[in-house]
Amino acid sequence: MSTPSTSPDLVVVGDASIDHYVQVPHLATSDNKAIGRYLGAFGGGMSANLAAAAATQGARTRLVTKVGTDREGPSELQALSDLGVDVTYSVQDATHRTWMCFVQLDSTGEKALIGADTGIKIPQRDEIDPSALHGARIVAPLADDLDWAARIAQSAVDGGAQVAIDLEPDAFGPDDPQLHQLLSLTEYVFLNTASAQKFHPHSHARAAAALHELGPGTVVVGRGEQGAYCSLADGSTVTAHAPAGVPVVDTTGAGDALAGSFLAGVLQGRSPEACLRTAVANATACITRVGSRTYLTEPAPAPSTTEPLTIERTLR
Repeated sequence: MSTPSTSPDLVVVGDASIDHYVQVPHLATSDNKAIGRYLGAFGGGMSANLAAAAATQGARTRLVTKVGTDREGPSELQALSDLGVDVTYSVQDATHRTWMCFVQLDSTGEKALIGADTGIKIPQRDEIDPSALHGARIVAPLADDLDWAARIAQSAVDGGAQVAIDLEPDAFGPDDPQLHQLLSLTEYVFLNTASAQKFHPHSHARAAAALHELGPGTVVVGRGEQGAYCSLADGSTVTAHAPAGVPVVDTTGAGDALAGSFLAGVLQGRSPEACLRTAVANATACITRVGSRTYLTEPAPAPSTTEPLTIERTLR
């Protein structure tokens, strides 16, 4: 595995999972079943996916996670290390299985995901070596547990780092005081359309404005096949339009690819336009394969369209 990085650009604290995929004719609903074909197990987890995306874009990246000592856990850490992620501060637990998910995948690339919490989804606060965050310029805690994430964020800010979070729609209420505390410590926040709609039902711009008032200076909304929208606290915005006609195989992990690639660009001093261009390009590549990190290890499929990815910027 990789040796510890003495001065990481980015420290990601959170989950690494094993994702089991089944190709189904339709997504099963309540009191319904779908019989499909098992596609295999792939490395996953929002934090692990984000870390891998950043590392492969050149950011010195450390992941602090927790896995079991079963066959899957060490294998998952090794796969991340092979992608350039420093995993030496991650914790291995001999008493629990590695966190896992079961993914139903239909023919359109849409999914239904069931997480099986084995008791070690994330490392507890007392399991995180304080030196793991030292030197980081950005710290990205998993935001599923808002109180846990806020404590990590406070430690990061106290150490001179900025904070980045990715808000999943099922993990927060827009008026939650714990969310507001976390956002007050956060510089970069990433959302999908469903999360943005919890701040404003019809406008990404107004959702971003509401978030800016709570603290973050940069708000990035992933918009699926439409690309992504980035709002800066100075009032300027950047919109990236993804190319049309890209075959959608699996949308799992696209938001993580977007966030990790964007943060890598920030750490390399690139403009918001350049950051968003690369982020959308990698999120687009992600959805063309089964598995949330397969795009990082397999050759890209032949393009089905010549329409380029385009960028628009508006200034205040």
